[in-house]
Amino acid sequence: MTFRLYVMRHGDALMRASRDSLRPLSQLGHDQAIDTAKHLHSHLCPTPDNGAGNAIGLVLASPYLRAQETTRHVVEGVGYTSDVVTCDKITPNDAPDSVIKLLSDYESYGSVLMVSHQPLASALIGRLVSGHYHEGPPMGTASIVCLDMPTAGIGMAELKWIKHSEI
Repeated sequence: MTFRLYVMRHGDALMRASRDSLRPLSQLGHDQAIDTAKHLHSHLCPTPDNGAGNAIGLVLASPYLRAQETTRHVVEGVGYTSDVVTCDKITPNDAPDSVIKLLSDYESYGSVLMVSHQPLASALIGRLVSGHYHEGPPMGTASIVCLDMPTAGIGMAELKWIKHSEI
């Protein structure tokens, strides 16, 4: 069985707030999140290539406002109706190895969407794919990657596709 992980960075956010965690999405960020949701939805829908589609089993979201707002757009855009887990261990400066350990607890869901931040997103992808933090792809706002792996582990993932916001 394959564990699929979608790693998404939040949409563009306003620069000013009383705390970093309270920065909301800008209008551009809202538009980016909606656009990325459309792209993800096209990968989740059944096609002759993927048969029954690739449903998301669980959504993990950073507690930061911009990630929560992005998550709401994506959940709505893909028609996800199950629980969204707010996870305080996937914020900007959390350790990729700790996130990998966390993800191993969610493998039974088959497919997880994680909405998070930089620099965590790139470092996590690099660690999962090549084993090196610095080898992850640049993740602009509302960028998303799809990873497949037999289990959540260092160097275990294959990058299936990446989509950067075109807005």
